[in-house]
Amino acid sequence: MIDTHCHLTYKPLLERVDAVVARARGAGVDRMISVGTSLDDARVAVGLTERYEGVYATVGVHPHYAQGCNDRGRVMGVVHELAGDPRVVAVGEMGLDKHYNDPPIEDQRRVFAWQLDAARELTKPIVIHNRQATDEVLGMIGDSGIGGERFVFHCFTGSGAELDAILETGAMVSFTGVVTFKNSKALAECAVRVPIERLMIETDSPYLTPEPYRKVRPNEPCYVPWVAKFIAGVRGMDEGEFVSAVDGNTERFFGLV
Repeated sequence: MIDTHCHLTYKPLLERVDAVVARARGAGVDRMISVGTSLDDARVAVGLTERYEGVYATVGVHPHYAQGCNDRGRVMGVVHELAGDPRVVAVGEMGLDKHYNDPPIEDQRRVFAWQLDAARELTKPIVIHNRQATDEVLGMIGDSGIGGERFVFHCFTGSGAELDAILETGAMVSFTGVVTFKNSKALAECAVRVPIERLMIETDSPYLTPEPYRKVRPNEPCYVPWVAKFIAGVRGMDEGEFVSAVDGNTERFFGLV
């Protein structure tokens, strides 16, 4: 099984990363994508790919780290540099987050646009962070001229209407442990509606531990099977068939070998 989106560079995980990776493998999670949230963070993630078989990385600037990221040349340069590593399987995560007022949305837009410019010159897929900004994120993606099939909207927690708009672009959609929460029935319905060939799963660890381990902190890749188990159940699928399908989607989308 593959955890398509985790943050092994998060300090409480990084400090015991040997054990984190071992627990994941013990749970049948043999591959993990550690997603970069800043340029420096992405370099650390790339370092992990050199230490562990089956660990991959991405390079990007999360919208929460947009403030203070003022050098377009550096952003473009580091993205291009690290994206040349075969263990870096995507650009991102990038996007917009309007849940908080900080960093200012103007900073987020600027850094998102720079990364879209960099990604347009590359061929790798793109990981999108979108929180309460679906219309604007889709607008900026449309303006970029990059085909929708290159994008995955990670940690989807939006409405049915937002899901329809995302699916219309051709993008992939990925679900975290939030879908297992008892108050997430509408989200579970969205997980049923996504065409199986467009669906992926993730932990987004260290956050969003799925039921029945919701109180466990921090979340780890070893818990992604519970996301699979839940979504397979609500879709009425055999769990093994579901895992085979979403792993195949992940391998195809990220070019994993």
